[in-house]
Amino acid sequence: MRKNYIQVEDIYFGNLTNAEFISFMERFMALLPLEDDEEGGQHAPKLGITAELVAEGKAFLASMNDLTLKSQLKAETKPKKEIDRLRDRMLAYIIERIDFSRDALDAAVAAAAEKLYLVAKPYRGAGRLAYNQETVVIKGFLLDMNKTENVDAVTALGIEKDLDTLQAYNDQFEALVKEADVKSSSLDMNEKMRDLRVQMGDWYQEVTSLAFASNVLNESEESLSFLTGLNAVIQDVKTLYKQRIAQLNSGKEETSKPEGEGDDKGDGNLEFVPVE
Repeated sequence: MRKNYIQVEDIYFGNLTNAEFISFMERFMALLPLEDDEEGGQHAPKLGITAELVAEGKAFLASMNDLTLKSQLKAETKPKKEIDRLRDRMLAYIIERIDFSRDALDAAVAAAAEKLYLVAKPYRGAGRLAYNQETVVIKGFLLDMNKTENVDAVTALGIEKDLDTLQAYNDQFEALVKEADVKSSSLDMNEKMRDLRVQMGDWYQEVTSLAFASNVLNESEESLSFLTGLNAVIQDVKTLYKQRIAQLNSGKEETSKPEGEGDDKGDGNLEFVPVE
């Protein structure tokens, strides 16, 4: 009697977003009946899948997850221009406060201000410097203000919190510059992700072909369970994709309705995530 062999259902990876693709491959990897081999690796002998293939798949997933994490890096949400304006004002305020305190009636405060003014004076006008140059100059200013010999004078003038605020603004600005660097390399990361998707797609075809052949030639409980489970995952992913597209189309219909039509429930501004 001819056996009714389990065929692997088709799935088109081009329809999936990066997150959906990675999720599918993680679920696929979890289905593999892995066993430890003698060399410390893992393989799936009942499916004809070697430790090298398993390690290759894990490496692809690790690289894709790493790229995803990098692309999601976020620093301060405020624009650089606004943070720069705030740090400019805070630096100018601190220097002006030191200058003003030189005429204080309290002799100790006046003496402290005189001492700090000699340190702060060279930093006047730093707000007019180029962005990154200003960042470095402010770091120098803060370093000078926090030197051991100036701590008592800073305390006498009560500008510790002001210096902390300036430090925070300068750190935020530097973080925004780094974020911009990350975003500028996003195209390169997208190209790397596309390459990884193609490579892992080829890897997937090889693994599923080996699993199907192993089931045909030497059917086992493991091979049957794997192929059945894989087809269930494929069906689930297809269903989720259809739901996403339906939700997208529903959102488009809501936003195209004239004012007053329909109800006000729901988002109506769903954003389509293109296949990358």
